[in-house]
Parts: sequence; C-alpha cells; structure tokens
Amino acid sequence: MRVVGSIQILIMLVGALVAWNYLGVQAILPALFGGSIALANTMLLASRIKKAGELAKDNPQSSVSTLYVGMAQRIVFVLVAMGIGLGLLKLMPLPLVGVFMAAQLAYVLAGSQKIEV
Repeated sequence: MRVVGSIQILIMLVGALVAWNYLGVQAILPALFGGSIALANTMLLASRIKKAGELAKDNPQSSVSTLYVGMAQRIVFVLVAMGIGLGLLKLMPLPLVGVFMAAQLAYVLAGSQKIEV
C-alpha cells in the first residue's frame, strides 16, 4: 500500500494546486478533504486484507466474510465522509469530489497494472 498511498498523496497535492489555480484559495481544503477520503479508504482496505490473510490460515470462510464486511465498511465510510464534507462543512463539491475521484482512480490503475500495494 505504500506505493499506492504515495501516488494518492501526490495526486491529492497536485489536485489541491490545480483547484487553487482555477477556483481560488477556498478550493484547497475541499481538495485535500476529498483526497484524504480516498487515502483513508485505501488504508481501510489494506487493514482488512491483512486481517483476512491472517484469518485465512485458520478459517477461509471467515476471511471472505471479513472482506465483505470491509467492503460495506468502506462504502459507509465514504458516504459519511462525503456527507460531512459537503453537508456539514459546506465544502465546495467540485474539488472535493474531483480529487477524491482522481485519487481513487490511482488505486484502480495500480490494481490493473499489478503495482505492489
């Protein structure tokens, strides 16, 4: 996950700079918030994969269940975090969602290229 996390951090910082350039200084925080959601989502996945690997030694079915619970956990986390950012904090939607999507895309591309996660 180090490589993917590093790529996501880089994308988050570049996204914040682009948002600042086009939308002004008020777009930096939403961009960083969106990138942080994607980064935390990746870290949640990494912890679930590690836990599932440990459980697979004793009970393979339990490890599959752990992965499903982790998937649901990550979906709920992203929805709640987006709700907090957009609803409670009233952050700008374009930089928040745009940088989230770009950082999440880095994870997808890393998986398709078989980059060590």
